[in-house]
Amino acid sequence: MTVESSRQDIASIQILRGIAATMVVFVHLDVQLARHGFGALGSDWAASGVDIFFVISGFIMWVTTARRASITGTQFMLNRLIRIVPLYWLISLFVLVMALVAPHLLHTTVFDPGHTLASFLFFPARHPVTGAFWPLLVPGWTLNYEMLFYVLFAVSIAMSRGSASRRLMLIAGTIISVLILSNLLKSRVDVLNFYASSIMLEFVAGTFLGVLYLSGRMRPSALWFVAVVAGFLALWKGPGGMPYSGVAATAIVAGALFSPPVRIPFLQRVGDASYSLYLTHVITLAAVAAMWSRQSLLDGPVVFGVLCVAAALLVATISYRLIEQPVTAALKRVERRFLSAPPAGGPTSPARPGEAAE
Repeated sequence: MTVESSRQDIASIQILRGIAATMVVFVHLDVQLARHGFGALGSDWAASGVDIFFVISGFIMWVTTARRASITGTQFMLNRLIRIVPLYWLISLFVLVMALVAPHLLHTTVFDPGHTLASFLFFPARHPVTGAFWPLLVPGWTLNYEMLFYVLFAVSIAMSRGSASRRLMLIAGTIISVLILSNLLKSRVDVLNFYASSIMLEFVAGTFLGVLYLSGRMRPSALWFVAVVAGFLALWKGPGGMPYSGVAATAIVAGALFSPPVRIPFLQRVGDASYSLYLTHVITLAAVAAMWSRQSLLDGPVVFGVLCVAAALLVATISYRLIEQPVTAALKRVERRFLSAPPAGGPTSPARPGEAAE
C-alpha cells in the first residue's frame, strides 16, 4: 500500500506487500463478479491484506528511522508526504474529473465539495452516498490512518531527543491515547468513530517487530514459516475483525521477517508496485468490467477474473514505473537540494549520510 522496504534484502517484506495488495484486489474483484452475475469468490477475508500493510508500515517506519539517527520529525514527515501524496492526489483528481464529466460511469462516487476537500487533505469524512468514512478514492480510507500515524511518529521523533526507548514509548503511548479518547468521545464527535478502531494498534505491533528485528536476538528459523501459514489460515477461516485479524497479521509479518530468506521475483516486483496497485486497482477493475459489458466474444467468470487481475497488475506496474518512481525520485532530488542548501549568509552544509535514503 503506502511503504517501501527499508532494505531491499528484506525480500520477504516485499513479497508480503505484493501478496497483501493482491488480496485487496480480489476483494474488489468480487464486487465486479457479482455485478456481472457471476457470483462471488467469497474473498471478503482478503480485506485483511490491509492489516498486514499496517503492521508492515509500523515495522518499516521504525527500522528506517532507527537507521537514520539524525533524522528530524520535519524531515520524516516531508519524506512521507513525498512518498504518499503525489500519486494519491493524481488518482483522486482522475476520479474527481470522472465524477464531474461522466458520473454515469461511477456507481457510488459523486462530487461533494466538502467531502472532496477532506479526501485530498487525508481527513476522514462521511461519503455522500454510502455514509461510510470513504474518501473520493475509496481505498484511500487506509491512508487517513497512515497519515495520522505519520504525524504521531513525527511528533515522537521530535520529542524523543534521540532516545530510541523514549521514541518507542511516545509512539505507543500517543496511538493508544488517541484510541482511548476516540472511544470516549465518539458519540459527541462523529469523526472520532473513524479513529476509535483498534486497527491502529497494528502500527504499534509493527513498531515492536522493528525493535525486535534490529535487536538481532531472533535467529532465522524455518519454524517461523509455521507462523506465516497459521496467520493466513486464521485470516481465511477465523472469525475476522479486530483484534483477531491484527494478531494474525502480526504473526504473518513476524514469520516473514524471521524465516530464512525467500525470494520470489514476480511477487517482489508486485511488492515494489504495491502502492500503485492499491490505489489504481479499483479503477482498473471498473474499466475492464465496462469493456466486458460491451463485447460478446469472451464469456465466463474465469476469463473475466483473469483479465481483471492481469489488467490490475499491468496498470499498477505502468503507474509505478512511469509515474510513482520518477515523481518520487524528482521530489527527493528537490528535497536533497533543499536540505543541503546553505542558510542565509552561511556556508554550504553537505547532506549527511543516509538523509536521502529510504
